[in-house]
Amino acid sequence: MVKFNAKILNSDQNAENIKNKDWWNSNPMIYDWEKNFGEITYDKIYFDKIDELFGEGHKLVNNPKWPKGKILENFIPYESFKNKRVLELGCGAGLVSSHIAQSDANLSSIDLTENAIKLTKKRFEILNLKSDIQQMDGENLSFHNNTFDFIVSWGVIHHSGNMKKILKEIYRVLKPDGKAYIMVYNKNSIRYRIYCFFWLGIFKLKFFKLNFKEIVGSITDGYIARHLTEKDMSDLTNQFSGKNFSYSDEVNTTSMYLMGPFYRILYLFPKKLKFSIERFLAKKFGWYMEVVLKK
Repeated sequence: MVKFNAKILNSDQNAENIKNKDWWNSNPMIYDWEKNFGEITYDKIYFDKIDELFGEGHKLVNNPKWPKGKILENFIPYESFKNKRVLELGCGAGLVSSHIAQSDANLSSIDLTENAIKLTKKRFEILNLKSDIQQMDGENLSFHNNTFDFIVSWGVIHHSGNMKKILKEIYRVLKPDGKAYIMVYNKNSIRYRIYCFFWLGIFKLKFFKLNFKEIVGSITDGYIARHLTEKDMSDLTNQFSGKNFSYSDEVNTTSMYLMGPFYRILYLFPKKLKFSIERFLAKKFGWYMEVVLKK
């Protein structure tokens, strides 16, 4: 099991990337933090297991038809990608990139770490898909100005050493009128404001040993992590001509964040009603802030 101890930074704070890279190379984004699937195996059975873990969680808001359809399809505009230049910044184990490739995009997939690139290349080999897959630091992209029609980055840039710099790079390599689809952690989420402060800090008495940022870091992935408000994100992206915000979360997590150890009370509700309550909360106060930026 991976033990979290993320260094929680403000939106305008920076940190060096060496330890950040080491953390992600040791803990690639496979979502199996409890190691229920054992060590990584580079085969279709293993990829199917980690994809199911991620896909089932996001049935709440972003891919309600899962396992049919595409991952995060209510946020990522796959139907617009045909014959377009698309960059996935932070490809992890390659699930999103594989669905972008299946949308007939001219795709480039990058990640900071060797292990993520190995995972993505193996997935594409198994599925017989094509992408320009490269190890690259998002803060120093090697692409020319005005290269991409779309950029997709799900849960990546809030872990970067210099978030402002990575957003400048996104702006630089987007074509005029190009769009970036980005997810960052929401500071005004139930998880951050209620679960971390009340259920962990007060109810579980963690404030006797830890400050608030340390409590947040104890349940947050990465070596570095940030949580942002819409204002924080707007301040960092003032060079973009347009911004649109939405929110989401995963099945069961929103009720746990709101009700703490008593969240199972919702299991007494009819399943559709429980789902509707969680979906409403996720779209208002979910941990995932989804931002569409237009150059």
